[in-house]
Amino acid sequence: MTKQRGQIVIDKILDTAERLFYTQGYCNTGINQVIDEADIAKGSLYKHFESKTDLMVAYLQRFHQRWYERIEQEISKTEDPKKKLLAILEYHGQRQHIREFGGCPFIKANNEAGMSDPRILAEIQQAKQRLKNLIKTLVSQSNHKKLMTDKELTETIYLMTEGGVAAASVFKQDKDLQAAKKILQKLI
Repeated sequence: MTKQRGQIVIDKILDTAERLFYTQGYCNTGINQVIDEADIAKGSLYKHFESKTDLMVAYLQRFHQRWYERIEQEISKTEDPKKKLLAILEYHGQRQHIREFGGCPFIKANNEAGMSDPRILAEIQQAKQRLKNLIKTLVSQSNHKKLMTDKELTETIYLMTEGGVAAASVFKQDKDLQAAKKILQKLI
């Protein structure tokens, strides 16, 4: 089944916006640059996205969906909820290597546009809450050592993941994510 022409144009626009928003930032990326680098007509962009904010929201929605599908694919490799929790940290380490330790796309978007537009902030919060909910579900299924409550362990794992990604971005390595994984192994 081939893509409809409209979807091909949307994908070109979103692929370009994703690359530019991630590498140079939302504020430093102009609509004309997206149009030029996507090699589309100006009217094509505005046919699908009324504003730069609409483009950012669409980028975040698509990125969120793809990001979560990759996490689910990674954790589906095992049935053990404890191993699934460890796989979340492993996945984030792999993604930082792929992104050359550029950090979390959601955090980057939040730093630039999350405070200025409630739709952008809502998309970022939804993505982060979805990760936290996944961790919560796996914690409740894990039969962990009960050194802390399910809620405390969920928060700990979530914060270890987010902190590990931030550290990977700062230090350009995934050593902190690997350390978080080792600590988690002791907790579960």
